[in-house]
Amino acid sequence: MTLKSLPGASLSSGSITFYAYPTPVDTEPVGTVELYAYDPLNRRAAIGVAVATDHRHKGYATAMIAELERLCSEVYALHQLYCDVAVVNTASTALFKKCGYKICGQMQEWVEIGDKWIDVLRLQKML
Repeated sequence: MTLKSLPGASLSSGSITFYAYPTPVDTEPVGTVELYAYDPLNRRAAIGVAVATDHRHKGYATAMIAELERLCSEVYALHQLYCDVAVVNTASTALFKKCGYKICGQMQEWVEIGDKWIDVLRLQKML
């Protein structure tokens, strides 16, 4: 998996988006992975993952997370990553658990989806 950010992009701005390519020679990304809510003092950031619909269930999200974790550890010297996932998004929760993230909390009625308030799970992983 190859992750590429836009030229000049920097985590010092608080967030950075990487485009994911299966190989270095591919020209069409299969998804994006983002670091945001960067906290340099405590060396942590939130992570978000999106995979194009026609590329789902092929292992790309797992590979994207693994490569981003490597960058966060080796390049950005982060101590931990975390994510917030709506409780109804069982596929995303399963993905992050598969990647070693642990549920560390649940925020009540945190997001509004349609006309309902939905709880959100916080998952984290120490690098």
